[in-house]
Amino acid sequence: MPPFPIDRYLLPETPVEVPDGFTEVRQSLTAGLPHRVELGAGVHAVLILPTGLARQWLNTDPLAVVSSSADDLAPRPAPPATPRAPALVGRVPLRLVVRQGTRILGSVPLATGLRRVCPDTGPSTGPSTAVELLVLAWLLHAGTVRGSGDYGSTLTLAWRPADRAVDQFGPPPINEFVWRRRPPAQRVESELGPGKLRYRYLLDKKMRRVLR
Repeated sequence: MPPFPIDRYLLPETPVEVPDGFTEVRQSLTAGLPHRVELGAGVHAVLILPTGLARQWLNTDPLAVVSSSADDLAPRPAPPATPRAPALVGRVPLRLVVRQGTRILGSVPLATGLRRVCPDTGPSTGPSTAVELLVLAWLLHAGTVRGSGDYGSTLTLAWRPADRAVDQFGPPPINEFVWRRRPPAQRVESELGPGKLRYRYLLDKKMRRVLR
């Protein structure tokens, strides 16, 4: 059975493995934030936490966990029987800003298993190197947010130069006219998001394809 089209956006169910061609980097965050990670070829990533609230970290236990990749892999509780009032998101906005020199190539949120290509999207001021990042794991304690010191905070990621085609492929799309000629019982259609990203399926095993 071919993979569901949004599988690449979902969180993994098991620890992430490093694909072939990627270089794994694991660092201790002993210098506080922001933290710089050298990726090679003049490219580096900077781990930042833009909270804007300094006072709350001064009164927090230095060993308190601020963010951990283990939360992404932990089982989620069943939803409540009755809807609750909306609440503010409690996840801290940890991000990796990828740069070549002073040029920003992209920004990657920390999410376990997330793969993101960071090309140069700004004005052309010279040659740039696009890279692909894979977020593997992290652990951030409050002491690291406040400043330097060994509080057990770590960051693990993998990267490779984005100079090759993708290594994951899905089935070819269905021609829209072929999809319309199939019996209604064999057709499934979904619309996702504000821009109405559309997926169409055929339930016939030999013709199961997606039309985007």
